[in-house]
Amino acid sequence: MSKNISGVVKYLTVEPAFLLYTAVFVILELTGVNLLIQKKCRFNVTSEPDLSTPCQDEKQGIIFAAETMAYIRFLMFSLTLLYTAFSMCWSDESDRRRRPLIFLPIIGLMMMSVSGCLHSYFWHWDAHKSALSYLFFEVISGGMPLIMVASQAYICDVTDIGSRTMRMGLFTAARTVGDLIGFGSSGFVLHRFGFFRTYLLCFVLSLITLLLAVIFVRDASVQVKKKRHFWHAFNLMRIVDSFKIVFKKNIPGKRIIIVALSCIYILMFFCTQGENSVQYMFLRHKFHWDERDYSIYVVYRYIGVILGSIFASIVLSKCMNLHDGVIGIISGFWDAIAAFGYLFASLNWQLYVVPLFDVFHGTAFSVSVSFFSKFYAADEIGRLNSVLCILSLVIPTCYPTYITIFRKTLDSVPSAYFVLSIAINVIVVLLYLLCYKLDKKSDKLVSAKKEEKPMLT
Repeated sequence: MSKNISGVVKYLTVEPAFLLYTAVFVILELTGVNLLIQKKCRFNVTSEPDLSTPCQDEKQGIIFAAETMAYIRFLMFSLTLLYTAFSMCWSDESDRRRRPLIFLPIIGLMMMSVSGCLHSYFWHWDAHKSALSYLFFEVISGGMPLIMVASQAYICDVTDIGSRTMRMGLFTAARTVGDLIGFGSSGFVLHRFGFFRTYLLCFVLSLITLLLAVIFVRDASVQVKKKRHFWHAFNLMRIVDSFKIVFKKNIPGKRIIIVALSCIYILMFFCTQGENSVQYMFLRHKFHWDERDYSIYVVYRYIGVILGSIFASIVLSKCMNLHDGVIGIISGFWDAIAAFGYLFASLNWQLYVVPLFDVFHGTAFSVSVSFFSKFYAADEIGRLNSVLCILSLVIPTCYPTYITIFRKTLDSVPSAYFVLSIAINVIVVLLYLLCYKLDKKSDKLVSAKKEEKPMLT
C-alpha cells in the first residue's frame, strides 16, 4: 500500500499546486465580482455589509460589475499574454527553466489576496480601485496564462510523446477539480466569513500552493553553455524567431494542420473565457440565484466535466488509442449541443439537465495542446507556447464581446450569448475534422516514402 502511495506521489509534478492555484484564483475572482456588485448596489455604506440583506439596486450592481470586469479582464489578459510570450522564450533559452515561471504567479496570488483584504477593511475605498489593484498584481505576476502555459511546457518536458495526451488530460482534470473547489466553495465561504476573512483565507491557501510547488515541481532543466538573464527575453526578435521555428518548413504536410490547431486553440479559449465571464451574472439575473445557489450548481456541473476529462484522457486516448483529431471532434460536438441547451433553458431543472451533455467541456482545448506538442522537440515547446500566447492576444476581446451581448439582451434574451458559443464549437468540429484527414494523409505519404527507399537501394 505504501509503495503504491509513494508511486503516485512520484508521478505527481505540477498538478497539486496548479489545482490549488486554480481554486484560489476562482475564489478571488468571484469574490472580486461580488465586491464590485455590493459596493455599487448599496448606497451610503461605509463598512462591510451583511450579505444576507438584499441590495438596494441589484440590477445596477450587476451592470456595473459586468462592464468593469469586461475591460479589466481585457487589459489583464492582453498584458499577461504578452508577458507570458516573452517569458517562455527566456525559459527555452535558459536551459528550459520552468519553475520560476510557475512560482511567480503564485506569489502574485498572495499579493492579490492582501489587496482584497485592504479593500474589504476600508470599504469606503472606490470600487474601481479594487479592480485596478487586482489588475496590477495579476499583470506583474503573469497570472493564470503564465502558470498554465509554463505548467504545460513542464509536463511536455517530463513526459514522453506516447503519454502526453493522457497527461495533458489529467492536467485539464486538475484544473477542472480546482474550478470545482473554487466555484463550489466561494459562495458558502463568502456568506460564512464575509469579504475580509475570505481574502485572508485565500492568502493562507496561496502560501500552501507555493509550498506544494516547491515540493512537487522538480528541476527538469538541462544545462546549456550560456544562461540568459530574464530581461534578455524582452526582445521582439525572439518572438519573430519563435514564429519561424513554429511554422518551419521541414514539417512535411503539417503547416495547414498547425494553422488549423492555432485557430482551434484560440477559438476554444475565446469561448470558455467568454462564457465564464458572464455565467454568474447571467444566472443571478435570469434565475435569481445567489452565491450559494451558484456554488451548488457548479459543483454538480464540474463533477461531470471531471469524469468526462478522465474518460477522454484515459479511455479514449490511452486505452482506445483514438487520434487526437477524433477526440477533438467528439468534444466539440457535445460542447455545441450543451450550448444549445443553455440557450433555451428557462427553468431550474432544465439547467441541471444540460450538464449531462457537457461532460467533454474543455477537452477540445487540452487535445489541441497535446496535438500541437507532438510536432516539436522538447527545446521548442516554450517557443510554441510563446507563439500561442501572441496569437491568443485576440482572446481578451471575448470579454467585451460576450458582456456586450449579455448587456444588450439583458431584458429580452439574457442567454443570447450562447448563440456565439454554438457557432464557435461548430467551427472547431470542422477544423478538427480537417486536421484529422490531413494528418492521416501526411502519415501515409511518409510511410510510402520509407517503403520506396529500400526498393531503390
